[in-house]
Amino acid sequence: MPVWPGTAVTTAGPPTPPRAEGDDGIEWAIRAILDAPSHISPPMGRVSSSTVVLRAYIKKTAQEVRETASALPVDDPRRAAAESSAAEGLHRVNELGPGSGLRSAFDYARGLALSAKALRDHRAELTP
Repeated sequence: MPVWPGTAVTTAGPPTPPRAEGDDGIEWAIRAILDAPSHISPPMGRVSSSTVVLRAYIKKTAQEVRETASALPVDDPRRAAAESSAAEGLHRVNELGPGSGLRSAFDYARGLALSAKALRDHRAELTP
């Protein structure tokens, strides 16, 4: 039976991406948002839960990335890129919000996912 009567839609949206073994939740949250088609928002519950995970990760990781980058020479481009990503992520977390409605919340979560992905990559690159 279709989920939406009178239509051919038999599912309530794209499937939830499975969590990888040893995944702390951030990879799942990034995939849940960035792998969703940009013109079709995931269900509100998935957007909300991903947003919570992404915000917490960015708050924690931005500080780690800043501390690690501060040990690099001032003229090192990796330092500038890492500090810029940390500042952008913290701006998204502290100054912006999901707005009103699912579309706005999805767009906000998409920005958080991109920031979290950049911070994750910087942390991996800068960690000895």
